Amino acid sequence: MKVHAVAKVRLDGDGRVTGVEWGPVNTETNEWHTEPQVADVSEVVAALQRGDDVFALFPTGHGMMPMRRFRVVEYDNGWETVNLDGLPTHEHEIHDMLHVAA
Repeated sequence: MKVHAVAKVRLDGDGRVTGVEWGPVNTETNEWHTEPQVADVSEVVAALQRGDDVFALFPTGHGMMPMRRFRVVEYDNGWETVNLDGLPTHEHEIHDMLHVAA
């Protein structure tokens, strides 16, 4: 099992995640294994379906910190995306993350 971190998200007009800036991380040192890359949300969905952990990074006064895990969201039309797992948390929601430049 790998651990990935999402530093930025790309949202559509309805606030759904369509892309990310992400990469694998070393959980012992909290450093990137490789520099984060921009990718389609389908890559994150595939990682989660393989059983990998994917965490959201949020900006704090001490730098970027992992706060919440992602989960897969499936729509009736078959489209899959990701959202944050668990109950809503003040200042730690998708729209609070940094955004991938358009």
